[in-house]
Amino acid sequence: MPLIDLVLRRLAGREPIILVVDDLQWADQSSLDVLAYLIASDPYLTVLATCRDEDRADGHPLHGWLADLHRLPHFREIRLQRLTPEGTEAQLHALFGRPPDVALAAQLHERSQGNPYLTQLLAVGLSGVERELPRSTPIALRDALLASWHSLSAPARQLTRVLAAAGQPTELRALVAVAQHDGIVPAAVADLVSEARDHGVIQMEDRHQLWFRHPLLAEVLYGDLLPDQVVRLAAAYADVLAAEVTSTGAAALAIHCRRAGRFDEAFRWTMAAVEHAERLPAPAETALHLENACALWDQVSPALRGTPQDHLDLLVRTAGLSGVTGRMDTAIPLADQALGMMDRSEAPLQTAELILTRAAMAWRSADPGKAVIATLLEAEELTKPYPDSDERAHCFAALAFAEHWESLHREAIAHAEEAVQIARRSGSPLAQCVALSARACAHQHEVESNVLTDAQEAEELGRSLGSVDLIFEPALYRVWRLNRLGRRAEATELARRLSDEMHTMGARGAYYFGAVYAEGLIHLGRWAESAEVLRAGLAARPVEYAGSAVRLTAARLAARRGQLDEARQHLDRALELTSADFDGMRNLFSLVVAEVLLAEGQAAMAVDWLRPRLPVPADDLEDVGGELLVVFAAAAAEVAQAARDAGGARSCAVDARGDVPVAGLLSALPYEPFVAVRTNEQAMWKAMFAAESARCRGDPDQITCWAEVVEAAEHAGAPWEEAVARLRLVAGALAAGVRRSDVGEQLRQAHHQAVRLGAARLRERAEALARQARVSLREPAAVTDEQSEVLGFLTSREREILGFLVAGRSNGEIARELVISAKTVSVHVSSILKKTGTANRVEAAAYAERVGGLDG
Repeated sequence: MPLIDLVLRRLAGREPIILVVDDLQWADQSSLDVLAYLIASDPYLTVLATCRDEDRADGHPLHGWLADLHRLPHFREIRLQRLTPEGTEAQLHALFGRPPDVALAAQLHERSQGNPYLTQLLAVGLSGVERELPRSTPIALRDALLASWHSLSAPARQLTRVLAAAGQPTELRALVAVAQHDGIVPAAVADLVSEARDHGVIQMEDRHQLWFRHPLLAEVLYGDLLPDQVVRLAAAYADVLAAEVTSTGAAALAIHCRRAGRFDEAFRWTMAAVEHAERLPAPAETALHLENACALWDQVSPALRGTPQDHLDLLVRTAGLSGVTGRMDTAIPLADQALGMMDRSEAPLQTAELILTRAAMAWRSADPGKAVIATLLEAEELTKPYPDSDERAHCFAALAFAEHWESLHREAIAHAEEAVQIARRSGSPLAQCVALSARACAHQHEVESNVLTDAQEAEELGRSLGSVDLIFEPALYRVWRLNRLGRRAEATELARRLSDEMHTMGARGAYYFGAVYAEGLIHLGRWAESAEVLRAGLAARPVEYAGSAVRLTAARLAARRGQLDEARQHLDRALELTSADFDGMRNLFSLVVAEVLLAEGQAAMAVDWLRPRLPVPADDLEDVGGELLVVFAAAAAEVAQAARDAGGARSCAVDARGDVPVAGLLSALPYEPFVAVRTNEQAMWKAMFAAESARCRGDPDQITCWAEVVEAAEHAGAPWEEAVARLRLVAGALAAGVRRSDVGEQLRQAHHQAVRLGAARLRERAEALARQARVSLREPAAVTDEQSEVLGFLTSREREILGFLVAGRSNGEIARELVISAKTVSVHVSSILKKTGTANRVEAAAYAERVGGLDG
């Protein structure tokens, strides 16, 4: 030992030494004694050792060894907690070399429960862009999970297989009873449980329940059971649990009965689980149980399952709820099965209602919704003999909705009005809710309308009926209308309240409103808050258009932040969930894809993408495509500028034929954009379109245009657009030969906004322009009371101006900010130089930083 100590001392004389010992729990007593000697006797050595709790059973020598070391003055024990979801995401980022898909990260964290070693093994073979984990367990992970399990005795391994068959944490008495069916005597169970706990395989959960320390091991062990073992153990668990089952245990009992082939019992317990989930309420869980009941139908005895009408009712019920909870892959086939069983002549209204439900599900699925109108007309034909029925009102409301999204606005308005009239005659609150919601949708783009009134009434009716699904659409139309009225902050706050409300009610619409809320926060410049909202939505992995909305909003934020890989990843996932031509998402898709392409420097592709997607409003409707037109103009301007920079004779063609110059695209729109401007936001879009058009043409007056955009963006409360406009103004001014002192303040404000937002691309552009113009981006130094004492020989005005000198400001810039003449500033600067004994303003600034503590 003295020789080892001597070697370590000599090494420590050259540089600090850290001795790292991993998996200390495997060390024998002699090794622990050597390590304790080094820790206690060598002040030049730092020892970093790790050990795992699960491999440190009672009586392990490490317990006493650690207790002795705790008495040493420099000993410190740190207990590492499992990683948080954010920690797992950071680990995966390091493993993949890129930001992982957020939903994938959430799945990995859920399965590994924050264990970084298991996370690493689960991630083997993945690239980070996958949407879901593969079903199979990686071989390396399987081996790691089974390592401690193999050290158990054969009876203990058998007991853990029995526990794995439970599928969830299980009380000891239930495990004893089931293990007896597998040949394990009850008296031996306690010792076998202790053995498995000592080896870190199982642990005690809440309420004295046993489960695996690593739940992934349960999956591996269950997967290794033979079919007859699965049946035998499932039957045993079903017998034990049935003796005192509660409503909360009905779902687990149903699973065991089904695995055991006892289908009548499985059906009964499944329906009990349905009733329990409905009472909570938990619509997604209810839908899953109903789907299980449908799957069991053909295996259940006729006396239990009921009549064909009972089967039809179950299919209709399940299809509707599965559609509401976003399970379209299941819902649409169930609806088709039910429609195939219906007699249209015997039950025309029920058939019409199911046709409407099926059409709504088809519209919300990944395919474009334009094929639904013909189906809706079939339903309308079935309701003709019932002119005042709820179903007929629903038909016309559905037609109005579909026609609105196909830009058949006059037809939509007419059918919505008819729906409201029928609903009023019927006196049905449900029919009135649906009809008023349709009318709010149909009139959405009209300048003068009662959208807010209709939507509010429909929303109140939905609440009175206790249906969160009836609340969703009219609430959304309120948010849209508020935005179009220029009440962005109010709309954003409403979206937040609706998201919170729907989360409380367990509704899928919560994530869509969360995306709308996050989008509003982006417009308002509250990007950090938006990122937190989106993180929660992404981790929940919502499907269909709610999932697309979350992904697209996340892509937009990532693109503006300069996180291009992440933006593209979110965009790709959105396209997997919903078609880019899906009517309900078309404008958002158009905007976000174009923004991502622009951020990636692919302006020509952005122009090609947007050309067929530009809004073409009817004569009697306001222009609602302002932002889309602005992004299109910006992309065209980038293409034109690139061509001029390359010395092209033309401004650059944008299609495969090469016969359409971009400068002509903006002047060849089939309508006059921005004719009616009613809000500050619309005024901003109009000013930006004019400025981008001028930039596209290379007009020399674009500086004036961008100055107008800055003012309009300030009034609209749009910091991103304001920062963009300031940078465009500066770039144009520098190209026109404007003095750097005249653009410094614009650059500094743009840089400040970019930093505050976290907009990396804008910040880098501002810094590049500042270097080009030789403009300092530092803020003037504010003189504190303490600094005033040090610089007390200067007047208060001189100290103030000295702060501007530290920030690198010119006399003209100082004069404009302090509202005094440049000559007065010059006099003050001369006085400062004289009093500080410095030769020039650079030396004066250095003096202020060195002596006065001013650092800008």
